[in-house]
Amino acid sequence: MLFNAKMRALPLFLASVFFTMSRLAMQAEKPFRFESTPGKLPKEIVPTEYSVRIAPNIDKLVFTGSETVKLNVRNPVHQLVLNALELKIEAASIDGKELPASAIKIDNKNELLTLALLSELGIGEHTLTLRFAGKINQQGQGLFYMHYQEQGTGARKIMLGSQFEATDARRFFPCWDEPAFRARFQLTAVVTENWLAVSNMPIESEKKIAGGKEVRFAATPPMSSYLNVFVAGELDLIESRSGPTQIRVIATKGKAEMGRYALRASGQILQYYNDYFGVVYPLPKLDQIALPGGFGGAMENWGGITYYESKLLFDPKSSSAETKQDIYEVLAHEMAHQWFGDLVTMAWWDNLWLNEGFASWMGSKCTAHFNPQWEVWLRREFPRDPSRRVGIAKEVAMEGDARSTTHPIQQPVATEAEASSAFDDITYKKGQSFLRMLESFLGNDAFREGIRRYMTAHMYSNTTTADLWNALSECSGKPVAEIAAGWTEQPGFPLVRVKRDKDGDVSLTQERFSINFKNAPPLEWKIPLTYAVADENPATLLMNGKVDRLHDIPPDRALKLNVNGAGNYRVDYDQPSRKLLLGALKNLGVEDRVNLLSDVWALVEANRAPIALYFELVEKMPASTDLAEREQIIHVLDFIDRLLSDDAEQEKFQRYARSLLRPTFDVVGWEAKSGEHQTTTTLRTSLITALGNLNDPKIVASCRERFKAFLTNPESLAPDLRPAVFSLVGRYADEQTWNELHELGLETTSIEEKQNYYDALASAIDPKLVKKTLAIALTDELPTSRAIFLVSRVARESGHPDLVWNFARANMKALLAKADAAGSNTYAPSLFTFFSDDSRAEELRTYAKASLPAASASEVAKAVDEIQFRSEFKKHLAPELSAWIDDKNTAERAGSTVMNLSVVRSAKADH
Repeated sequence: MLFNAKMRALPLFLASVFFTMSRLAMQAEKPFRFESTPGKLPKEIVPTEYSVRIAPNIDKLVFTGSETVKLNVRNPVHQLVLNALELKIEAASIDGKELPASAIKIDNKNELLTLALLSELGIGEHTLTLRFAGKINQQGQGLFYMHYQEQGTGARKIMLGSQFEATDARRFFPCWDEPAFRARFQLTAVVTENWLAVSNMPIESEKKIAGGKEVRFAATPPMSSYLNVFVAGELDLIESRSGPTQIRVIATKGKAEMGRYALRASGQILQYYNDYFGVVYPLPKLDQIALPGGFGGAMENWGGITYYESKLLFDPKSSSAETKQDIYEVLAHEMAHQWFGDLVTMAWWDNLWLNEGFASWMGSKCTAHFNPQWEVWLRREFPRDPSRRVGIAKEVAMEGDARSTTHPIQQPVATEAEASSAFDDITYKKGQSFLRMLESFLGNDAFREGIRRYMTAHMYSNTTTADLWNALSECSGKPVAEIAAGWTEQPGFPLVRVKRDKDGDVSLTQERFSINFKNAPPLEWKIPLTYAVADENPATLLMNGKVDRLHDIPPDRALKLNVNGAGNYRVDYDQPSRKLLLGALKNLGVEDRVNLLSDVWALVEANRAPIALYFELVEKMPASTDLAEREQIIHVLDFIDRLLSDDAEQEKFQRYARSLLRPTFDVVGWEAKSGEHQTTTTLRTSLITALGNLNDPKIVASCRERFKAFLTNPESLAPDLRPAVFSLVGRYADEQTWNELHELGLETTSIEEKQNYYDALASAIDPKLVKKTLAIALTDELPTSRAIFLVSRVARESGHPDLVWNFARANMKALLAKADAAGSNTYAPSLFTFFSDDSRAEELRTYAKASLPAASASEVAKAVDEIQFRSEFKKHLAPELSAWIDDKNTAERAGSTVMNLSVVRSAKADH
C-alpha cells in the first residue's frame, strides 16, 4: 500500500488502526493455484502450444504474421479473450471455421482481443488460427529496430530485436500474455538471406524463399509469453560448450570476439548454478546476445538473453576493469533468472520480486564467490552512479523505503502500467537484501536445500511467495513465513535503538525508520539480529517484539549490531555505545565500518543526528585505501556538494571535502603500480572524479594535460582512467574541447567509448554547452535508451536542472517516443528529482495533472517527496555544516598557534 499526503495527515489513532489491520492481513497469501491467480484473462481457456510465423518488412518498419494456437477449453465458452496491442487482426478461425470481421473486437484501452464465437466451444482440445499485422517500434517495446555503426567499416546498419517483459509480447503476436499461462512456443521468421536469426531454441530448419530465407526454430518448453525472444541482423558469434549446453555470444558483425570474456564467464556461472539449484539448465543452448540499442540493461529471455552491448562486450584495449566487473554481475543476474523466473515463474506481477530480488541476490552471491576481490556485497551498500540507478545497491532501496512513497516488496498490480512500474529499487534491492538477511539467519546449507526443494517441486510452473517460504521452512525448521511477512507484505524497515544499562544489560527498541515522513504509521518486524562484542564471536537474536534485551555485555567493551551489515535495518547507538565504537574502529572490519558510516548518514538525513556526528566518524576512521569505505564517503560528499550548488557555503564545503579525500589520492596516485589490486584501480578513478567535481585545481589541470596527450596518442591514457578524465575535461570544457569530445563520440563504433564521450558532454557546466548536449537527444546519434538517458544525466551533472526541464517539457513527445514501457511513466517526474526548491513540487503536480497519465501518479509522488526532502534537508544542513567547518578551522588555528609558540620558546631556549 502506498502512503499519500492524505494518509500522512491522519490522526495517530487511525494510524494505530492501520497497524492492527496490516498485521492481521499479513501471511494471507496462499500457494500458487492457477484458478485464483490475478489477471484480466478468463481461466476457462488455456493455450498449450503456439506456432507463430513472422515476416518483417524493414523498409516500411512493419511486419505480418500468422499463428496457430492449440487450446485446452476447461469450461464451455462463447467467446475467446486474449491480449493484443497495436496489432491489426486480419482473419480469425476456430477449428477451421472462419469468424466474420464483426466477431473480432479490439479493446485498446485494456489491451484485449475478443473473438465472439459462432457457437458454444465445448470442453476439450481446439485450435485457434489468426492472421495479423503490426509495427516495428523505435523504442524497446515488442519488436523494435536499431540503427548502429558497423565495427571496422563505420557503415550505418539496421537490425531487429525484441523486448516483451512485462506485457509487450502482445505487440508481437496475439497471446495469453500473463505469466501463469505457460505454453510451448514455436517461432518461424522470414529474414534477409545474409542475416542471422536467433530465438529461444536452436534452428530446426532453414530454407530459401523469395526475398530472403525462412528460419524455423524448435519449440520451447512450457514457459510464460514474456520470455520469448527474436533477434535478427548481420551478426557474428563465438561459442563453447559447458556439459550438454552450447553457449554462444552473438553480436553485430566484427564485435563477437569482444564477447570472449563473457563466454568464459558464462561457462563458469552455468556450472555454479547447475550445482546450486540441483536442477541442470534444461535447454540445449544459451545465447548471450549483444544489442546496440533498444534498452540500457538486459533481459532474461529463456535461452536467448539480450544485453545492451556495454553490458556484455569487453575490449581489453579500451574497456575498464569496472566494465569487466559490471559484465560479470549482469551475466550472473540474468543467468540466475534462467531458473528463478524462467524455469519457475512468479504467478503474477505482484510477486515480481521472486524474479528480480532473487536474481539480484543470487547474481551477487555467485559474483562474490568467484571474485572475492571485487567487494561485491560491500560496494552494494550505496550506488556507484546515482544517476544511472543500476546495480543492486542496498542503500538505494533503504533510502526509498524510508519515505512516505514506498510500498511493500509484494505490491498489488492490476494494470499493465502498474506491472511495468513494478521494476523498481524496492523489488530488486530490498528483495535482495531481505534474502541475504534470511540466508544468514537460516544458515547457508538449510537455505540452499530449501531453494533446491522449491525448484524441483515447481519446475515448468508458477509460484507465489508462499511456495518459497514453505520450502525454506521445511528445510530449516524455522517459521520463515512468520518472519518474512513483515518484510515482504508491509512497507518500510526498522531502526533498532541501543541503550546500555548499568547492570551490564543492553536494551533494544525497534521502531519504524523514516525520512521526510511525519506521523508514519507504526509497524513492527521480526528482526533476525546479529551482534558482536569486541574480541568475541558474533551471535544472533530473533527480535520478536518492540523491545528486547541483551544480557551480560561488558560495559567497557564495544558492541556492534548488524555484523558485516548483512541486515536490512538501521542501528542508533546511545552515547556510551557510540564512544566505545569510535575507540574500536581500528579493530573493526571494513564491512562494519561501512555499515556504521551508512547508518549515521541515514540518521543525519532523517534529522535524528547532526552532520557533525557523521564527519566526526569520518575523521576518526583509520587511514586506509579500502574501496567501499572511501566510496561511501565520496557518495555523501558528492550529494552534499550537489545540494549546495549555487549556495554561498559551497566553496567552503568543497575545500573541506577535498581535505578529506586528497590524502587518500596522494597514496594511490595517478599511475597504477605493478601488481596493483583492482579495488585500488577503481578507487583511483572514483577519487579523481570526486576531487575534480570538487574543483581540485591540480586534478583538473592534470586531466586536461592527459586528454591533450590522448588526442595525439590514445594509448597514452589507460582505459581505467578514461571515463574520469573525459568527464572532468567535459565538465570544464570550452566550445573547442566540447567539439573535440563530440567528434570522438561520432567516430567510434565502440558502445563503451561512445558512452564515455557522451557522458563527458553531459557533464558540461557552461549553459551554452548544456543546450548543445541536450539537442543531441533529439537526433539519432545515440540509441534510443541512451538518448533519453543523456537528458537526465545532464540534469544531474551540469548543475542546471532548470535548463534541462525547459528542454524536456518542450520536446516531451519526441523524448517519450524513445522510452520503453518502464520509462514512459517515470521519465518526466525523474527530471524533477534534481531540484531542491519547494516551488518545483507544485510545478510538477500541475504538469502531471495536465500532461501525464494516471499511471504516473506514484512516480510523481516520489519526485515531489524528493524535492521536499532536499529542500528541508538543505535548510538545516547548510548552517550545521558551516558551523562544523568553522569550528574545525578555529581548532586547527588554535593548534597551530600553540605549536608556533612552542617553537618560539624552544628557539629562545636554544638561543
